[in-house]
Order: sequence, then C-alpha cells, then structure tokens
Amino acid sequence: MSNQSKTALFIARQWPDPKSTAAGWRMIQLIEHFERLNFSVYLATTQSTSEAFFEDNSQVKTLEIALNDDGFDVEIKAINPDYVVFDRFMTEEQYGWRVRGICPEALTILDTEDCHFLRLARAEYIKERPLEFDASACGEQALFTQYSMRELASIWRCDLSLIISKYEYELLKSTFSVPEGLLFYLPLILEPEKADQNTATICGNKSWSDRANFLWVGNRKHDPNDDSLKYLLTYLWPFIHRQLPEAALHIVGPNGTAMQKQLMDKSPSVVDLGWVDKLPELLSKYRVNLAPLRFGAGLKGKVLQSIGLGLPTVTSNIGAEGLFLEDKPLIGAAQSADEFIAKAEQLYTDKAHWTQIQKQGIECVNAHFSATTYFTELQKCLQAIKDDLSLHRQRYFMGQILQHQSLNASKYMGRWLTLKNQVISPE
Repeated sequence: MSNQSKTALFIARQWPDPKSTAAGWRMIQLIEHFERLNFSVYLATTQSTSEAFFEDNSQVKTLEIALNDDGFDVEIKAINPDYVVFDRFMTEEQYGWRVRGICPEALTILDTEDCHFLRLARAEYIKERPLEFDASACGEQALFTQYSMRELASIWRCDLSLIISKYEYELLKSTFSVPEGLLFYLPLILEPEKADQNTATICGNKSWSDRANFLWVGNRKHDPNDDSLKYLLTYLWPFIHRQLPEAALHIVGPNGTAMQKQLMDKSPSVVDLGWVDKLPELLSKYRVNLAPLRFGAGLKGKVLQSIGLGLPTVTSNIGAEGLFLEDKPLIGAAQSADEFIAKAEQLYTDKAHWTQIQKQGIECVNAHFSATTYFTELQKCLQAIKDDLSLHRQRYFMGQILQHQSLNASKYMGRWLTLKNQVISPE
C-alpha cells in the first residue's frame, strides 16, 4: 500500500495552538510529518474547529466530536485510519476502546506530551513546600499514584508512545519497567527554515549592548507557568531589581489572571505586554530570559525556543530538564533562589559571560533539537510495527490484558453515559 492511500487520525482534547503551548507546537509537528508522507490527515476534537487554522497548503480535514457518543464510531469507521494518534492519555482513555473496537488493525500512538503524573507529583511537592525553590528533590516514591497507574496503563495499551523528554524516557524504562519497544524518544524540533530567516539571524546575532531588560514568557494559564510567574514576582524579582534598578521585567504571554496582575501592579519596573504574535523578533530585544519553573514535566517550549534563538536564560533544574544543558557546564541550571538571582545579575552585567552563554546555548540546541532525522527514524519504527502488528502486540501482551480488564471499566462507564445522554436528549 502506498503512503498516498494511507490515513492518519489525530484525536485531540483541544485545538492545537503552537504559538501558545509546547503541546500545540508538538501536535502541529506530528501532523506535518504525516502530511509530508502524503497521508490523508484528519484531526478530531471536542472543541469547535476551523480548517482555516492550518496553512493554505495544508489538507488536514477537521471534525468535531463529542464524548460518550456513538456517532464517533460511525465517523471513525468511515475514515478507517491506518494510524490513530491520541494527544494525551486521557484522550486514549476516552476514545481508545472505541478505536480498537471499530478499527482493530489501526496502529495506535500515544503522544504523551509530558508525563502528567510526574508534573502532578511535583506540583503536590511544591504545594506542601511553598517556599522551596523547585521540586528537584521530589522522590520517586511520590510517583506511584493512581494517576501514574492510569497513564502507564495507557502507554501499555498503545502500540507506541512518543516521549518528548529524554529524562522521562529513562524514567519510564528504569523506574516503571516500560519496554523500549513501546517507547520512542521524539523531542520538540526547532525549525528555523520555517521562520523568517532574517529574523532568526537577528535574534542570534544581536549583541549584549543592543539589548536591555529581562523577560518572562509563557502561557499564564498553565499551572507551572502561573506558579513560576508568581514566584518570580514575589521572591526573585525584588532582589534582582534592587541590584539592577535600571532594568525592567517584561511579562509576555496569554491568559493572565487577576492575581498575577495584582503582583505586577506592585512594581512599576514590571510591564505586562500580554500576547505577542511574533515571538522570535521580540526575543532579540531582551538581554536575559527568566524561567524559574518550580514544577512541571516534558520539555519547556519557551525555554528551548529562547535559548535556541540566542536569548540566554536563567532557569531551574525543572526548567532545564531534558534540554541537555549539562553538556555545556557554564549554562547549568540554578540550584537555589540565591543562585538564580546571582546568575541573572551576572548575565545582565557581564558582556563576555553573556556572549559565551549565548554561544553555548545555541550550540546545545542545534546539537539536540534541530535534527529532522528524528522523524525519519520515527517512520521507520512505525512501519516496522505496522508490518508485523500482531507479533508486536503479542510481544507486549500486557497491553492486551489491560484492554481486557481495566479498559472494560472505562468502556462501560462510557456506554452508561451514552445511554444516559440518550435518555436526557432522546432526539
């Protein structure tokens, strides 16, 4: 069968927005991968969708679906996909049993985006220790929760899971004994060829003396970012500004909250710029990016993008996780609030140090996050599984067991909700 006649169906919890979230960025990269292979690509979400979201040359077909609705079965049967991609494990829980029931030969792929159970465990750690710099000391024993059971069961049920962070890839293998044959490491890829080349060049080449001020950037509704911004404004920025009174802190990103605004209003040195569409061009104006992430998982998209485009960034161990910054000793993440403040001050005032950090950051990102060979290897892996799908599923038979037992629980709950909805709305 040629790729021209193959079909990939993406089932997403929400409409992917690559400018706002790393998860949206990741989803668009996967969709474009299958488009390059001449697949017919469908994107199904429970949100209202619009094909106008994609570029003019995209042929993605969109459909709006509902939870606990047998209409989904009819639609997926008509599409008859060769590959089905779930955008997170909750989506697989909700729709996986329907996919396997209607299209048992479809190869199922879980895009974890990040290990949700890891992020939640770290969030709980910080909640219990509100003054802690970050959740680096959160022990593995805190990861064995009902939430991790659900996510790991989803990984086992799927034919392949895409892991965005090397740290999480190793965690799943070593701590939870997930076989490598069920995992594929696929990081975010920076694609400068898709951006304006002149802008990309300016971002990397604009000198220390041509830049000023500090930047914080992120989707402010995302819990780790909300916490990061509040921690920065409350505990870190007052000390940085005391040492560097001429510098301002600019806040960029959508979905600001009333509490965030109250904290920003306390200091005239903090400026809220809100949503900015052309982020690469914006990054070239600043001298230092501040990313004191205290909890989270996966790759931090705005940290990766900032470093890759030549904006030196001060972050925590959590913010640097999976970015291979340890390969460049000078870049190292801050281990405490005092070290974070000291690093920010040195980058802002020491031109030679700033230039060296900028160079090492770009080198690190180029070495690990610019190789399109990741997608070539992904397709080889998928094709090998597809060519011998029955053997692959026998080899990892635990997935079949989980479908037989725990999957039935979500199946019959979904069936009950379907019937309930029909009673409420018999039309």
